[in-house]
Amino acid sequence: MIGQLITDSKLQKKEMSASGHIMFDILVVDDIKDNLLALNAILQRDDVRIFQALAGNQALELMLKNDFCLAILDVRMPGMSGFELAELMRGSRKTKDIPIIFVTATAKEQSFAFKGYESGAVDFLLKPLDTQAVRSKVNIFIELHRQKNELKEQLNTITSLLANLSHAKDAAERANSSKSQFLANMSHEIRTPIGAILGFTDLMKNPDNSAAENRDYMEIIDRNSQQMLRLIDDILDLSKVEAGMMTIEDLEFSLADLLADINSVMTFKAHENGIEFSLSLETLIPNIISSDQLRVRQIINNLLGNAFKFTAKGSVQLKVSHEKSNLVFKVVDTGVGISPEQETRLFKPFAQADLSTTRKFGGTGLGLVLSRRLAETLGGELKLSASAEGGAGSAFTFSMPCVQTEEAEFVDVEAIKIVSKAGAEARKDGFSLSRLKILLAEDSPDNQFLINMYLCKEGAKVTIVSDGSQAVKLALTGDFDIVLMDIQMPILDGHEATKMLRRAQFTKPIIALTAHAMKEEKEKCIGSGFTDFLTKPIQRDRLISVLASYSPKATSDIKCPPFKS
Repeated sequence: MIGQLITDSKLQKKEMSASGHIMFDILVVDDIKDNLLALNAILQRDDVRIFQALAGNQALELMLKNDFCLAILDVRMPGMSGFELAELMRGSRKTKDIPIIFVTATAKEQSFAFKGYESGAVDFLLKPLDTQAVRSKVNIFIELHRQKNELKEQLNTITSLLANLSHAKDAAERANSSKSQFLANMSHEIRTPIGAILGFTDLMKNPDNSAAENRDYMEIIDRNSQQMLRLIDDILDLSKVEAGMMTIEDLEFSLADLLADINSVMTFKAHENGIEFSLSLETLIPNIISSDQLRVRQIINNLLGNAFKFTAKGSVQLKVSHEKSNLVFKVVDTGVGISPEQETRLFKPFAQADLSTTRKFGGTGLGLVLSRRLAETLGGELKLSASAEGGAGSAFTFSMPCVQTEEAEFVDVEAIKIVSKAGAEARKDGFSLSRLKILLAEDSPDNQFLINMYLCKEGAKVTIVSDGSQAVKLALTGDFDIVLMDIQMPILDGHEATKMLRRAQFTKPIIALTAHAMKEEKEKCIGSGFTDFLTKPIQRDRLISVLASYSPKATSDIKCPPFKS
């Protein structure tokens, strides 16, 4: 009978749970079956499950398997009385807090009541049972249990929130400390090239300098300017990657040309540093692939730049292979190596391997972090594949999907050498802007002077205005071959000026000049009607190359006019 009652209760539990109610479990213990049935009928509710037992040992078994909000115990039962069962319940951690109501016909004697309360009772039900009284008392304990559970859940929520807040605070403090260290390093990295630029600029003001001295000073200024520009580019790129705003282009390009350029630059750099550089192909590679050439070059240059920085003697190698539809670039050096402890900080933002590394070698620690993020954005990965301390060197491996074009051929390292020579010969030709009439709209006097000197020395005739409204007026009334238009100018910016010119049916090329070197800015410029796009700081060779592509054939030279700053 008891087994049947428990089975029925479990079936009822399953049905009740499906109805969406929060269920409350009540244990009823009585050695008389009719009393169990009577209590079952009185306590019946949609949100109550009733578990029944005819003896104390059966009740204990049920309490081991279930969590009850209330136990209703008959006092007089054979074998184990209700008082004895209650004492056992109070001695167990699982059951000691379950409220107990005794059912009895003899609770009028004071000593009997005391014994019941000493055994853990919270109330008594007197036989014969009053249906309304039973329901009222049971409802009170159900409500107390519900409130207790709600308070427990709220306490758990508060505890969890406090723990999360503590973790967030610790994380914020660690991040703040890391960023403070990063800003200190960054200040050093920016001030160092600026100091060199200002110092050697000041030295060049001496009229007694020889041409050779000024040439040396200019090379130092140029080298430090390029270093500062790379630093700023890395910061901007990392911020875009962190914000999820990095866009990747998927265009066909010559992998052979890319490796030839890298080989040429790094061979020269290795010679300057007194070490060796070698490029080797471990397998045949496709000469044409489809990916983002700029980002591939950036990753490889960062890895090689790091290798050169930490290698005082020996060699740096770039090994390239084609494996299972992936391109694999491996940079191996004989430098200082990386310890296991340093490796844990290797790819974290705002940190180098350790502070001693920063003091000895300089740098911000952004290169590897940015390179790994870029590699992942390209669908590949970047990892430290080998390293050992004490001058044994390191090896970094960058792998990426290789999307071949239909025209691609598999080539060996000899093809790269041929491309490299061809490229070197092509660069000797240069460009000429003879007789090209250019309207330059630029509000910075220093930039006006610089661009004017670049162009005049190539034979172009330059007319300069300082804002967009003047540019619109002169472009529509003058005879110009090309307009160079700065984006940020007073009165009328470059975007609005170009839109006005295009609406007025001005069809000549208009080239944007902007300090925002992002793909989104280029797309915005094209949308405004610009023909092409140049980023600041202006690179002389790039400026002349772009303008030459829009230049009519020259017939005679034009002298550079004097410029008043």
